[in-house]
Amino acid sequence: MADERTTSLGPTGEQVRANVQRLRESAGLTKKQLSDRVGELGRAIPPLGISRIEMGTRRVDADDLMALTVALGVHPAALLLPPTARTHDFTASGEAVPTTVEITGAGEVAARAAWEWAHGMRPLPSDTDDPDKAWRYFSADALPDGWRGMPASTYAQWDAEQARKDYERLLDLTGDNADGSWKDRGDDG
Repeated sequence: MADERTTSLGPTGEQVRANVQRLRESAGLTKKQLSDRVGELGRAIPPLGISRIEMGTRRVDADDLMALTVALGVHPAALLLPPTARTHDFTASGEAVPTTVEITGAGEVAARAAWEWAHGMRPLPSDTDDPDKAWRYFSADALPDGWRGMPASTYAQWDAEQARKDYERLLDLTGDNADGSWKDRGDDG
């Protein structure tokens, strides 16, 4: 009989399991193709291992997680968190319900807050009355050199400017105008 601790998944393990399957299928990959991609990266996970990950009977360690994210072309958070950062979902009757995710060790957290935390944008919500102090503690150890010591307000401004630049670049790459119409760039597509 297998040790329950080695096969029983917590909320993050369950999320990884579901996301590996969702992202593999979305990319149109078979389990063998994903296995081959991961193997080419130097991390052998046979097709049976991919099946077991997706069934929840095989855990994903940190090296597996990183190889899978590279093979799938996604950010590590795309395996660790649900595929939504929406602040609300709506019931059939139209009632807005906050969208939450369970974070191992932190409990239920707003989905958007979880994604912002996972991307180093801000600490998980806490009971502190001083967000700048919480930011300083978070950034001291959680962020790379160059982002440490930056006040939360400065980081937020920098992040907003970067998001605008990324959005404009995306619009240019896709040919979309901000109003949703298509740019005529004089080429065939």
